[in-house]
Amino acid sequence: MRARKEFPTVVIGAGLSGLAAALSLSCRGIPVMVVEAQQSAGGCCSTETSDGYTFNNGAVYVAVPSLLRAAFGRLGLSFDDEVELVGIAKPHATFLDNGTAVHLSTAEHSYVDGADHNRRTQALRDGLARLGDDWRPIYTTLVRDVLPEEPSLLRTIGKLWRHLPRMGGHINGLIASYFPDGDLQAAVASTLLYTGLAPDRLPATQIIGLLALLDEGFHLPRGGMGAICDALLRALQGRSVPVRFGTRVREIAVSDGRVHGVVLADGEHIPASHIVATCSGLGVVKNLLRAADVPRSLAAKADKAPLSHRAISIQIGYSGAAAADAFIVNHVPAMEKQGAMHVMRPGVPQWIAYTQPTRVLPELAPGDRHIIELYAPAGDLRSVSEWNPAWSDSAVDRYLDALQRRVPGMAIERIRVLDPQDFARERQLYEGALYGIAPGSPPHRFLPHRTPIRGLYLGGQATFPGYGVPSAMLSGIQSAESLVADLSRSS
Repeated sequence: MRARKEFPTVVIGAGLSGLAAALSLSCRGIPVMVVEAQQSAGGCCSTETSDGYTFNNGAVYVAVPSLLRAAFGRLGLSFDDEVELVGIAKPHATFLDNGTAVHLSTAEHSYVDGADHNRRTQALRDGLARLGDDWRPIYTTLVRDVLPEEPSLLRTIGKLWRHLPRMGGHINGLIASYFPDGDLQAAVASTLLYTGLAPDRLPATQIIGLLALLDEGFHLPRGGMGAICDALLRALQGRSVPVRFGTRVREIAVSDGRVHGVVLADGEHIPASHIVATCSGLGVVKNLLRAADVPRSLAAKADKAPLSHRAISIQIGYSGAAAADAFIVNHVPAMEKQGAMHVMRPGVPQWIAYTQPTRVLPELAPGDRHIIELYAPAGDLRSVSEWNPAWSDSAVDRYLDALQRRVPGMAIERIRVLDPQDFARERQLYEGALYGIAPGSPPHRFLPHRTPIRGLYLGGQATFPGYGVPSAMLSGIQSAESLVADLSRSS
């Protein structure tokens, strides 16, 4: 245990995962230092203020708040004492080309506007209630018994084996089985646009995203998404844990199969007996380790890891006309055509999906102004290095045109764009992939928290089965707990 005092653990990355890992270690009396390439904490769960507008840097809302509260509890913190969470009263509105509008929240409060709205509202509520009854046991098991623990295919099967017959197939078939009405199918499918996959390619298990809305609702932290990481950073500072910002790691130093520190971009060497790297597991394997130091098993897993989609974040601050009365607004085609919304094409897009954080938190914009945030598809690339900045400019022009057609009278005052290269460079998302591993991938496709390199642990992107705030935070806690367990065995 003497080595633990002389050589602190270094946590790479001050995003949700890194802050949670550092706090978990510090609470157990293990000396720890955090190094962060950017000048502020939060990573993809942070905010940035420009001309009075507070924009998100990635995550746009909180789902499954019960899991987030549980994660804070594992760090000895009360989430509700640290973060004010505001429920989104009108979370989701979907508009179809035929004039139908479908408003989704809880099963009993969802409704349809348009032709034959009374009958279709009842059909919508009945379908949501049946879907909830059938899938709630799966959702509850995931939240209570699967996600809080390190990803494991055997564990997942062991907890969910009773439900496996229901979990096969794809989203399109599942949704059609509950909603014969095509407009309702389109609306329900549109709740999963964030995955970047067409309904006929998206595993049926991803319906849990809708279950999160039905059972726990969507929420925003007061002040924006960065309030969550701010709470973790305050707790670290209260424990006098050093956090070095503007400190980019060039290499993880390995000798004889064991880590012995990190080398920074300026050449400084920080000795460490243990490292928790939360700056994307794939990025660690591909960029921070010398090829000769990467074990074959880890290299093979990284090589076969299926990446999620890339996208361009377009954020607008504007005055004038307000948009629709919901947080998430989707203008979509029929369910079988929604895959087209994930393809980068020339011309003004016919369909568009966006979020309106100022509908929930007006204080995120100055005066009577508003914010809209949307993600435009970035297309298929072999490598993010192939991205042409001109494509970002083209996407902005096309999507602003589409947006102004849907929200006439808006006067744009501020535009902020993050393209795949920005996400890779500034947010450490490997190859700009928004979620790291593709949605719906089984647990064995994720990188392990405990690596074959002694003293090296992975957290954050590509190490957890999900793409929400709670799962990212839990990945840091799980990596820290793996480290602590190994220390206990060796002492």
